[in-house]
Amino acid sequence: MTSVTEAAPTTKTILDAEPLNAQPDPLLDKTLMHDRVPNHEIQIGVGYLGGNLLEGDEWRQGPLFSFRYSPLHGERLPTWDFQAEFDKGNIIGLFAGRRWYLAEAEYLPYLRLAGGSFFDSKGEIGNLVEIKRWRVRSSVGFGDRLNLEVGFGFAVTGPDLFALLGYNFDF
Repeated sequence: MTSVTEAAPTTKTILDAEPLNAQPDPLLDKTLMHDRVPNHEIQIGVGYLGGNLLEGDEWRQGPLFSFRYSPLHGERLPTWDFQAEFDKGNIIGLFAGRRWYLAEAEYLPYLRLAGGSFFDSKGEIGNLVEIKRWRVRSSVGFGDRLNLEVGFGFAVTGPDLFALLGYNFDF
């Protein structure tokens, strides 16, 4: 095996003395970035939940952690969303909701109606067929990037109250 080594043709570097072009680079133009419309929004939130969530006669309460996904479809504000929430007792809530905005004000107040269910790891197939686990929630919220929402839910097993503070990421 033979290795071939070549030297540079000259030891001096010559820089072009002409000034740079004053035209903006279209790939780096900031106005194009502002015109981009996001297609998805994800909210990561923490909150507090209290209520009779499952068929047991106990009022459970404590912190919750949630993920909420909203497809934007070229709109600036989300209207439909899908939420998964987890509480300290390993109960998972899955909800789908619809928002109605009250005004295009600075804080974007809205009303939200959602339906879903809570699932317990001990419930097995009963998680899907127990009508007692399904519930309807209504809430009021405000905020665009930082969001606060409080609401009330109702099911056959009883009511639940919740508050959620979330941060939205658009992409």
